[in-house]
Amino acid sequence: MKFTYPEGATPIEDISGLKLKWVQTQEDLNQAEAENIYQATRKYLLKPVSTVEKWFHVPFLKEVHQEMFSLVWDWAGSFRTHRTIPGIEPYQIPEALHNLCEDVRFWSNLDDNTLYIEQAAIIHHRLVFIHPFSNGNGRFSRVIADRFLKSKGCKIPIWPVDISEGSERRKQYIQSLRSADKGDLIPLQKYMIECGASIKE
Repeated sequence: MKFTYPEGATPIEDISGLKLKWVQTQEDLNQAEAENIYQATRKYLLKPVSTVEKWFHVPFLKEVHQEMFSLVWDWAGSFRTHRTIPGIEPYQIPEALHNLCEDVRFWSNLDDNTLYIEQAAIIHHRLVFIHPFSNGNGRFSRVIADRFLKSKGCKIPIWPVDISEGSERRKQYIQSLRSADKGDLIPLQKYMIECGASIKE
C-alpha cells in the first residue's frame, strides 16, 4: 500500500485497523474517508443543534469521531494509546478533554456573541493540540468547532476542499494552528472568517 501525507498530517503508521480491503492507495483511502465523513457531517451539522450543555461532553466527542471514521477504521472513536506529534501524552487525553468540555459549558453562561468565533477557534485548536485519536483529528476538530458555532446560531465556515491536501490553503491553515500553539488565535479566527464563519447565520 502507498500512502502520502500533506504537511501537518499525522502519518498512519499502523494500518491493521483498516476495514476496507479494496483500499490500496492514498486516493482510495481519501475517497473512503470522505464518504464516511460526509454522512457524519450531515448527521451532526445539517439539522439545528441544541445548546452545548446538552451535547458537549467527552462521550459525545468520541461518538462523533466514531461516526466519522467507523466505516473505514476499527479504532474510530477510541483514544490513541501511542505518542503523536502534535499531541499530548495518551494518559492525559481524558482529563484534557474533560477540562475542555467544562470550559465550553462555562462559556455558555457568559453568552457573549462577540466571542463565538474566538471560542470556536479555541475549541478547534485545543482538540488538534490534544490529538485524542490515532488519526482524523483535524477533520474531527473542524466538525466540533462548526457544531459549536451552529449551536450559537452562527454561520459555519466552508472549509476548502483541498484543506487535507498539500495546497496553499492548507499551508495557511497549518500556519494558523502553529500560531495558536504560541498563544495567538487571531490567524485561525481570520482563516475561519475567510471561509465564511460569521456571528449571525
